[in-house]
Amino acid sequence: MHALGWNYGPLSTEVYNLDKPIGHSFGDVEYYRRQLGGIEGSVLEPAVGTGRVLVPLLESGLRVEGCDTSADMLALCRAECASRDLAPVLHHADMADFLRPGAYSAVIIPAGSIVLLDGREATARALANFHQNLEPGGCLLIDVPAPDMATDAAPMRYWRRDDYVWTLQTLRVEYDRATNQRTEWLRYDKWHDGALVGSELQLFRLQLWSIAEFRQLLVDAGFTDVTVTADYGDAAPGPSSDNWTFRALRH
Repeated sequence: MHALGWNYGPLSTEVYNLDKPIGHSFGDVEYYRRQLGGIEGSVLEPAVGTGRVLVPLLESGLRVEGCDTSADMLALCRAECASRDLAPVLHHADMADFLRPGAYSAVIIPAGSIVLLDGREATARALANFHQNLEPGGCLLIDVPAPDMATDAAPMRYWRRDDYVWTLQTLRVEYDRATNQRTEWLRYDKWHDGALVGSELQLFRLQLWSIAEFRQLLVDAGFTDVTVTADYGDAAPGPSSDNWTFRALRH
């Protein structure tokens, strides 16, 4: 069995693409396309993954670059882009460290990927870098999932294609109240004709935030005009909101 941290290896990348293929939307693809409609400069998507959001944004005429720590995710993203005659700039880099001062008109992080950063220090460093990467007047759009402190394991999931079956099991879920982190142990298996041909174990740690905490992180990083909406609409967050999108500016 191949073990990894939260980073995506070859098998977890395959499962991600089976479950959330290019263009699959939670409402975020349409939301970001709408929000970026007037942007003429370059857009950066840290934690770009397979290009699920990046590809439809490129196809709508936006100039979007991506970065990711996973070489397997980036390889799949490049292949998906090439199959559509797209050739975006993609960087193999950690979003907490990637720095190109003033290079972007907007930075976007859909799907709550910011919570993959381990703790306050890494998150604060990433936000400070996003601020530097934006040109004056540039916009940051970033999704933060509403906190889920439950420790119930999810049922096993599976996907079929040709003679292959992929399974995903949540082996254990833990919540640490001291760090406000939720940790999941995920096992990915790939089967062919009933025989196991590959496994990965992924430690998936999520840093949970309240609205007030994350808003303060943005202010501390130098952002202004911070607003928050819920579930890819225009309404303010409420008790049943699943996702919060923060919008902030660099002046």
